[in-house]
Amino acid sequence: MRTALLLALMAPFCCAQTIPVESLFQPASLSGTWKHQIGDDPRWADPAFDDSAWPGVRMPEGAVQPGNGFSWYRFRVRLPQTMPSEPLALMIGGFGSSQAYEVFWNGQRIGSAGEMDGRGGGLVVPAPRVFRIPAPVRDAVLAIRLRSATMPFAYPLDPDHRRTWLGAQQPVGALVEVWRGDRLRGAQPQLLIAASLLIPGFLFFLLQLWRREANEYFWFGLWLICSTSLRVLQVYPEALGIELSLVSSWAVALGKLGSILLFSTLVGVLFQGKASTTVRVTVGTLMVLVLSQILMATSGRSLPVSFADGADTVIMLSIGFVYYELGWRTAKAADKMPGVHAATIAYIASMGFTYATALVWRNESFHNASVFVRTAGLLLFSFAMAILMNQRSARLLGERQRLSGELASAAEVQSLLLTSLPTAGDLFRIYPVYLPASEVGGDFYQVLERPDGARVVLVGDVSGKGLKAAMLVSVTVGMLRRESSSSPAQILNGLNEGLIGRTGGGFVTCCCVRFDADGTVTIANAGHPSPYCDGREVEVEAGLPLGIAAGVEYSELVMRGERLTLVSDGVVEAENAQRELFGFDRTREISTKSAQEIAEAAKAWGQNDDITVVTVRRAEC
Repeated sequence: MRTALLLALMAPFCCAQTIPVESLFQPASLSGTWKHQIGDDPRWADPAFDDSAWPGVRMPEGAVQPGNGFSWYRFRVRLPQTMPSEPLALMIGGFGSSQAYEVFWNGQRIGSAGEMDGRGGGLVVPAPRVFRIPAPVRDAVLAIRLRSATMPFAYPLDPDHRRTWLGAQQPVGALVEVWRGDRLRGAQPQLLIAASLLIPGFLFFLLQLWRREANEYFWFGLWLICSTSLRVLQVYPEALGIELSLVSSWAVALGKLGSILLFSTLVGVLFQGKASTTVRVTVGTLMVLVLSQILMATSGRSLPVSFADGADTVIMLSIGFVYYELGWRTAKAADKMPGVHAATIAYIASMGFTYATALVWRNESFHNASVFVRTAGLLLFSFAMAILMNQRSARLLGERQRLSGELASAAEVQSLLLTSLPTAGDLFRIYPVYLPASEVGGDFYQVLERPDGARVVLVGDVSGKGLKAAMLVSVTVGMLRRESSSSPAQILNGLNEGLIGRTGGGFVTCCCVRFDADGTVTIANAGHPSPYCDGREVEVEAGLPLGIAAGVEYSELVMRGERLTLVSDGVVEAENAQRELFGFDRTREISTKSAQEIAEAAKAWGQNDDITVVTVRRAEC
């Protein structure tokens, strides 16, 4: 009696469960007890196969996730006597992420979803598929062969969206649209947050078109776009057109790798690459983890879920560590804004909480909530980073404005030093032109009067550029203003001794010329380009530049001439777009022209250094 009772209780599970369908004019749910077996055997598609030893599972609530490998589901369908006139269709709601399957109706294969041979991916989203039923019979066996692969992420569905339906083709097709609408409505909160992230991401990306010096906005925009796309992929991959798990594995792995690289580049730009060895090792480790995911994707497999969750946790903690190293610990006090760091901590905490919880609690209801929390955390962190960059940009702008003001003041002082010409009287006509390559320059010229009516003209060039060169020019001009000698050689000797130890490792070139009333010209040179007299280059000995060695003696050349032109090397070294120098020959050919014409010709050729030209001629010439 007990044995009979036990057999009676087990009878529903000893053979293929029959699911009766009362009407097919409206789609009928095929929920109920299905037989399930892990493994693979082509005979299991045969309707005559004895599956009485298979365990039963309640579908769709009890869908089994067998991990990597194959499994089968079977059940019997009893159709009603009255059938619709249009063809019948079967809608499979989906079993789980990264699963491919093929469907057999009474032993006949009627379709498949995903790649069953393992070379491609399964369905990354368990989206419904509709299969047309051949000529129906009253009793039929539905068999489903399933291939599963473990994914480091999942797109779960509630049981209602995993149902299998049978009915007339048009009503069943309408159920698919309802399914897609429900899924879109469920993802709307995350998609709205993603849209609020993508729009500023593209704006930051394009901002560099107007602010080319602000590289951090470009990298922040790229990072924000990449990170947001990764969030969209995790909750609604249909928006990116991804359906196969292999493609999705590539997308997730590359997205994580791109996020790491872009974030590392961003903080490097923000804080001038002040990365410790620990930061570089951490970023390298993250890249190895992500590259391992890419290698697994190329083989058609996925990382174990526990390993993937662990890798994601390491990535999350490492991003926080990199931010701390580059954005907090090594930043100046002005960068330490409590609001920014509080938002960053909230972002890292949200990621840490969801990843850590996923390690011990993995179910369908948690998935969407965790992605929502992480996406909201990303939005908060993005606001923090935007504040940080705007504060940095404002500080740098103020610094640039301050430096620009200082340079303008230095240029004004330098202009006063160079343009204070003495009265030339009736004997000489002196015309100087000075065109600095930037706000302040390293060229200089001076015209000194002597009691006997002679004039001493000097043109020089300080090595280097910017404020340092301008300061050395001021020192040199100050020495010249105190010089009482009329001898060009003695003037250069005195300058050389005075500049020893004051050039900061640089040097000064200078050509010094004395003009006497009787037309005599005396020249001494310290490493400067030779002057031009009446259209010819003067062959004067080029001595050692000033400030290099003590005890140097400079020689003098005495000659006569009516018109003398002195230039700096910015004239002869002017370079055009074809990298051709203006050169000595062209300079010689135009040396009889006015100082303004010579300077403008060199500038038009291609100025890349300070240009100084001084022409001197006797008044009666």
